[in-house]
Amino acid sequence: MRIIITERQYKKLVENNQLSLFDDEVENICGQEIDYKNFGFDSWGNMVYINLPDTTPDEREELYSRIKSSNCDIVLYNIITNEKFTVSPDDIKLTKTDYKKLWIPTSVYEQKIVPYLPKIDQILKFISSTPIKTALKRAFPSNWVEENDTHIAGVVGVLEIKFNNPLKWSIVNFFNSKTTVINLLKVFLSRDYLNKTFIPSKNIKESVILWMEKLFKDIYSQDMEELVKIQSKSIINGFNDELKNAKLIQKIFHTGEKIHTPGYGTILDYKEGVDAIIGGVTYQIKPFSEIKFTDDSIFVNIGHSNANTYKTEFVNRMAFIKGEQLYVFKNNGNPPIGSTYEFKINKKNEQKSELLYSPTFN
Repeated sequence: MRIIITERQYKKLVENNQLSLFDDEVENICGQEIDYKNFGFDSWGNMVYINLPDTTPDEREELYSRIKSSNCDIVLYNIITNEKFTVSPDDIKLTKTDYKKLWIPTSVYEQKIVPYLPKIDQILKFISSTPIKTALKRAFPSNWVEENDTHIAGVVGVLEIKFNNPLKWSIVNFFNSKTTVINLLKVFLSRDYLNKTFIPSKNIKESVILWMEKLFKDIYSQDMEELVKIQSKSIINGFNDELKNAKLIQKIFHTGEKIHTPGYGTILDYKEGVDAIIGGVTYQIKPFSEIKFTDDSIFVNIGHSNANTYKTEFVNRMAFIKGEQLYVFKNNGNPPIGSTYEFKINKKNEQKSELLYSPTFN
């Protein structure tokens, strides 16, 4: 029988000549500050990560235990900006993924962090999905179409995607979901704020939306050219990868069948999660970063990709790809835990397994 211990526990035994792996009492963190580099935001807008400098998952888990054992306020210290923020032990959470990241709810961030941020940080937080969509609708009123039975609301007929695009869907419709575009918008806004060409009103959010509206309207400006260039490259790479992956699935499951992709702006793609339809079977296709097997489950981690829940009536199968490695599962409709999906396997009865294909299984 093997007993697996963490690196921290091993150090306790070897370096401290300690016979027990565990402390009788976990040392709290009262009177100390937690160093962090910056805050990060999850794609759903529910969690704000506290990004720590140079720590391992074990160290973060130990720190979390110390926080939860404290009966005092917790002071977060930004080692880059020297800012300090105070939260309670109950405000801090730990992700259930292997990476073990500390986080706070968005509501806590809004109440206990935002009011004490420098003015520019309070402004930049409004460069986000909903304000960007509002600014786009205002910037292109003649090219804006509302949602219908087949397509979501968006801009058409200007700055069009050059392929697989019968609706004339605009590149700008992706601005609200592309991290590099959002970050560049923040750079532009910071520049204009420091140059005093952007002076926010009391309603900061409305000021930011008006600023973006003006920027988006001037489609031939250098700023817009940079944004469109970034987004165009991302769309081309995404389409090529998706088509390549669909062809790999076609080769294994649907020889001779045609590949149909729902197209840009479709509800089938954006809301229902269908990336490809091959032989009447619908697929959601994602890159994966790590796969782990247990006796009765397979855990698929997709890293920083969007981890959504897909209804089985829309998405029949989920395919995960890394290079030439392909794993295909029946969609069980279960929500992911963080960025990890769980699928059940049945070694005695393959028909009951959710795994349909893997490099080693087939």
